[in-house]
Amino acid sequence: MTAMKTVPQIVGIVERRLTTRMYRIDPGFPLAVPIGLPGRADLEANGIAVHDNNNEIRAWAGRYGCPTETVVRRMGTPVELTDRVTIPDERTALRIAGTALADRYRTVRKRYGMVRKSFLLDGETAMRVVRLVQDETDVDFALLLQVAEYCLAHDVTGLRPRAVPLAGFSAKWLDRKKTKRRRALELLCGKPSLGLDERPRELRFRHLDPARALLPDAVAVRPWNDGVALGIRHVAIVENKDTYQLMPPIRGGLCVFGSGKAAADGLTLLPWLFDERAANVHVVYWGDMDAAGFEILSAVRQRGIDCDSLFMSRAAYDRYGMFGTNEDPDGKPLARQQPKSLPGLRDEERELYEALCTGEGVPYLRLEQERIPIPDAAAALHDMGIPVVTD
Repeated sequence: MTAMKTVPQIVGIVERRLTTRMYRIDPGFPLAVPIGLPGRADLEANGIAVHDNNNEIRAWAGRYGCPTETVVRRMGTPVELTDRVTIPDERTALRIAGTALADRYRTVRKRYGMVRKSFLLDGETAMRVVRLVQDETDVDFALLLQVAEYCLAHDVTGLRPRAVPLAGFSAKWLDRKKTKRRRALELLCGKPSLGLDERPRELRFRHLDPARALLPDAVAVRPWNDGVALGIRHVAIVENKDTYQLMPPIRGGLCVFGSGKAAADGLTLLPWLFDERAANVHVVYWGDMDAAGFEILSAVRQRGIDCDSLFMSRAAYDRYGMFGTNEDPDGKPLARQQPKSLPGLRDEERELYEALCTGEGVPYLRLEQERIPIPDAAAALHDMGIPVVTD
């Protein structure tokens, strides 16, 4: 029998309309759904099934107040069959849809109304704001509107988020979903930027020279220029806190905690690494063997630091790869990706980077730095000509 729509299929069409037009200003109703009646031969051959399905559609439409259009077809004798069902409006569609979808749709429309009521935005822009922050809780969405209203009424240029006197608002809240929250606030305020001051960059480092072993770790929040004057000739940049604390002693050495993708920006707090003063300074970068680690390495070099890498080659992966993982630091599965250009990589680094992106020829997409023993690192640094103290 030619496929004739059933009640579950009609419900599915309504739910798809709600889903696809959830963030459209025009909700797209009324919606006419053709039933798709079979031809005469099918009607006569499957009369009972057609009749039962027709009665079910008719009863369902009546229950929700949906108008129907009928046609007369011959099934031995002339019979009136439902040819089309119309869902008249958004309210009816929401009654038809599943509870979860209907609740989500109502939340979007409610938030859209809140934005239009409080801000002088056109409909498209208002809906764009709602879509940007679609995953926010009601509390955070209300805070978003409150922050925007405050920023419109007060000049916050140069203020840090902590200085804005609103409960719940902080730099951490703003940064947690940085791009979407910030962009939504900018759209609400009609500004390219809110002008809020960013939290100052920080860079943690510690001396590796035994003569300075008792000096406390330093946290630079402004440029620190004493490296060359203190005789620093070897700088190790690492991305793991335990590795940072356990790096072996190195004469004239400094260990920098890179802190992930912020490493390239944070290193600008050591300006002497970027000019002629660092001509005799040997810099080594040691990150995780994963796509992110190689992106950081490339960024550090593109910033202007001519560094070597440690344990970031195919030979290193082959030696320790059995301890790899296919999960990110949060335990979520790593996805394969298209390799980026990364002009800062050298040939042997690029070979491993591309394999870790695509998964071709490697069992694991990530090998964490801390899986490699510190004595192995000390030996490798010594082989690179770095004066590791072994006494």
